[in-house]
Amino acid sequence: MYILVIIDAFTKFISIRPGRDTKTTTTIRVLKDFFSYFGAPTRLITDRGTCFTSSKFKTFVEDSRIKHVLNAVATPRANGQVERFNRTISEALSAKCHDKNDNTWDEYVSDVQLGLNTSVNKSTGKSPSELLFGYNVKTVSENILGDIINTTTDRISGDELINLRNESMHKIEKQQNLAKHRYDKHRKLATKYNIGDLVRLERTTFDKDRIGKSKKLMAKFHGPYKIVKILPNDRFLVEDTPITRKKGKKYENVVSIDKIHPWLNFKSLDSENDSDGNDKSDTKDKSDSENDSDGNDKSE
Repeated sequence: MYILVIIDAFTKFISIRPGRDTKTTTTIRVLKDFFSYFGAPTRLITDRGTCFTSSKFKTFVEDSRIKHVLNAVATPRANGQVERFNRTISEALSAKCHDKNDNTWDEYVSDVQLGLNTSVNKSTGKSPSELLFGYNVKTVSENILGDIINTTTDRISGDELINLRNESMHKIEKQQNLAKHRYDKHRKLATKYNIGDLVRLERTTFDKDRIGKSKKLMAKFHGPYKIVKILPNDRFLVEDTPITRKKGKKYENVVSIDKIHPWLNFKSLDSENDSDGNDKSDTKDKSDSENDSDGNDKSE
């Protein structure tokens, strides 16, 4: 069994859908069902799973007029919201299945979804359901307490809801700036690359014959690959070269700057050459001065 997680980037409203496989047909069916409730988005950010890179899915997003953004290879932080929720969902389902049959985990998915959508988000200061619907959706425990306390639900509407969403937007921007500041403090300047540069890539996938075997002695990088396009946000479109091409099939992919390194680094070679040149010059100057000294001795 698998889980497809859909998150609204602004309100953080989440939809968790269990499924038996990750085929393109299954994924499209789940998304269509989600769109029937909330409408089609203008932009969809996904990883590079085969269900999202297939020609059938490409046709689906084009027909729906959705801009599809694929993450760079082996860069889960590019879709950090989903990755963070994936960990939370796993921990919540693990707690729900404690002392129970592990095969029944899908029965608790809706409980976890409701809990996340009614919990106050740190970035927005509000729950996802309140930002989306204008009121907090009740949980089962709140219904039980409601019978005792006899409370009523106040729905936010009109300008008040707009102000609430604007306030949450400013809080999100503040959190993003703080996160960027913390990240930039420990980040060095990125290497500059140009179109046509040869680079080596960090190895993130392994051949089938290496599965289950030690990878300690395997090369950490492979290449060379050539940069064919420079993209925004330190992303590069690379393609293989005749050396790395397999079965004559051309390979292209988007990689982030932290996953690539220069194929050959000439800076160290230049510094060594400069050092050798200086040593030779020093030796020559020394021999010349010794000759001049000998000449002076003779003249005396």
